[in-house]
Parts: sequence; C-alpha cells; structure tokens
Amino acid sequence: MKRILVLILFTAIAGTFSCKKNNPVDAVINDYLGTLKLNGSIVKEKGMAVKYGDRLETGDKSFCTIIVGDKNIFRLGANSELVFNVSSESNSLDLEKGWFSGVTRKIFTKQANYLVKSPTITASIRGTSYCVKVEDKNNTYFCVCNGTISLADPHSGNKDNVTSSHHTARRYSSDGKGEITVDENPGMLYHDDAGVEALAAAINEKIDWSSPDKH
Repeated sequence: MKRILVLILFTAIAGTFSCKKNNPVDAVINDYLGTLKLNGSIVKEKGMAVKYGDRLETGDKSFCTIIVGDKNIFRLGANSELVFNVSSESNSLDLEKGWFSGVTRKIFTKQANYLVKSPTITASIRGTSYCVKVEDKNNTYFCVCNGTISLADPHSGNKDNVTSSHHTARRYSSDGKGEITVDENPGMLYHDDAGVEALAAAINEKIDWSSPDKH
C-alpha cells in the first residue's frame, strides 16, 4: 500500500512539472492560404491556438501567419514545416523545411529571447525582423533584415552577432560531416522590403530602415 501511495505521489509531481513546462503562450493562427496542417490535420478556420510541440505544415502555394501576444508575428511560407516548441519554459522554433520570417517587438519567453533552429544554424532573437530559408538539409539562408541577431553554428557553437539596418545575410552550409562554412555575402534572396513591412503592419508596427531595431 505504501509503495502504491509513493507511486501516485511521484506521478502527480511529474505531471505538475510537465504542465509547467508546457504552459502555453498566447499564440494563434492569424491568417492562412491554401493547405495548412496542424499536427497532421487540415486547418479549416483562423484563430486556432498554436501550442507547445505543435507541428505546422504548409502545402504548395500556401502560407500561414502566427501572432504571439500582440506585438509578434511569424509567417511560414509554402512547402514548409515548423515545430512550435515555445511555452512558459521553452523558447525554440524549429524550422525543419522551407521558408520562415518574423517581426517581433515584445518579449514572450521566460528567457527574454527565442531561438530559430534549422539543420545548419541556430539564431538567438529578441526583437527584430528577419527571414530564413532552409534551402536543403545542408544549406540555410538567414537574413537579418533590421536589428541584431546572434547566429551560431549548432555543431561548433561559433557565434556571429549580426547587426543590420537594411538586410545583411549569411548562408550556412554543412559538408555533411559536421563542418559548417559561412558565405557572408549571399545577397538578398527569398524576400523584399514590402513583405517585411506588410508583416510589421499586421501588428501595427513599422520598420525603420534608417537604423537597426533596438527592441
């Protein structure tokens, strides 16, 4: 009997810690077009909550936008896959495939920053605007559109703090054996000023291209 009570108590404590870890942030699907799946099920309406561990997938000629709080917005492009590992305790957006962009102006994680992870790069972000494209499993394009972002090689941990008022990009390429090389001038690809500005406007914000965002 005593053993059973101990087991019940342990299970209750473990459940408490699990709930704390996965306590959701205020994130919803704001808009979408075409085919969008949430955890494998077709999304049929806007306003659905996005929670810790949720997987979002877009089809051909599709996109979705996610608003977190009232001053942060993300856009997932066509043929893309993202795992939303954000909660009260976790702060990671895992882009496994495709295109992703964000404009963030207000802290929404305990850590005061959040991570965007791809197979070849980890970006530590606070408040700024950016665009990232997983070109394939060995190549990721990342543009700091406006602000400062710490870009790190996930294998070696080498960091590059990039500050930009108007688009500074990098391409991180893996040789498949753990070595990452960096192209520091791949050019401006996959996005433009108008797209970033439209994303900001959706949360009633503007991009000041004359100086780096300091949020």
